[in-house]
Amino acid sequence: MIKKAISQLVLGMVIMSISFANDTTYVDTSTASDTILYIPRDIEGTVYGAVDSVDYERRLTQNPTLALFKSLIVPGLGQIGNRQYIKAVVVIGLESWLITSAVRHGSDASDLHKQFIASNDIAERNLLYDQYLDSKDQRNKYTWFAVIVTFVSMFDAYSDAHLSGFPKENKSQESALDFDIKPTVDAGVYASISFSF
Repeated sequence: MIKKAISQLVLGMVIMSISFANDTTYVDTSTASDTILYIPRDIEGTVYGAVDSVDYERRLTQNPTLALFKSLIVPGLGQIGNRQYIKAVVVIGLESWLITSAVRHGSDASDLHKQFIASNDIAERNLLYDQYLDSKDQRNKYTWFAVIVTFVSMFDAYSDAHLSGFPKENKSQESALDFDIKPTVDAGVYASISFSF
C-alpha cells in the first residue's frame, strides 16, 4: 500500500515536471529570485505558472524582526520605520497615556498605604484601605493594558514590515468612502459603510 502511494506520488511529480517543461511561456528564468508571484493560467486545470520574478523581499522598508524589537523598546518606533505615521501617533499616544496612568495610580496607592499605616482612627483606616485597594487595582489594570498594546504594536510593526515590499493597490480610482445598500432574503435592508485609508 505504501509502495503504491509512493509510486503514484512519483508519477504525479513526473507528469507535473513534463507539463512545466512543455510550457515555457509561463516561467521566467531570466532572473533568479526566491520570491515569485503565482497567477493562475488561463487553461483549465490546477497547474499554476510563475509569471513574475520580482524579489519583493528586497523592497522591504525595514527588517521585520528589527521592527518588532523597535516597537518593544520604544512605542511606535517600528511603525515609524514602516512609514505608518498615523499608526505611530496612535500607538505613542495610547502607550503614553496608559503608562502615565499606571504610574499615577501606583504613586497614589503608595501614598494611601503610607497614610493607612500612620492613621489611628479605625473608620479613617478602613476608608484609606479601600482607596488604596482601588488605586492598586487601577494601577494593575493600566499596566496590563499597556502590555497588551505593546504586544499588539510589536506584531503590527512586524507584519507591516513583511508586507511593505508588495506592490500597493492603486487607490486613486476608488473613492475613500463607500456606501452600499442591498435587500436581504427576508425582505429587510442591508446597509454598509466602508472607509479606506
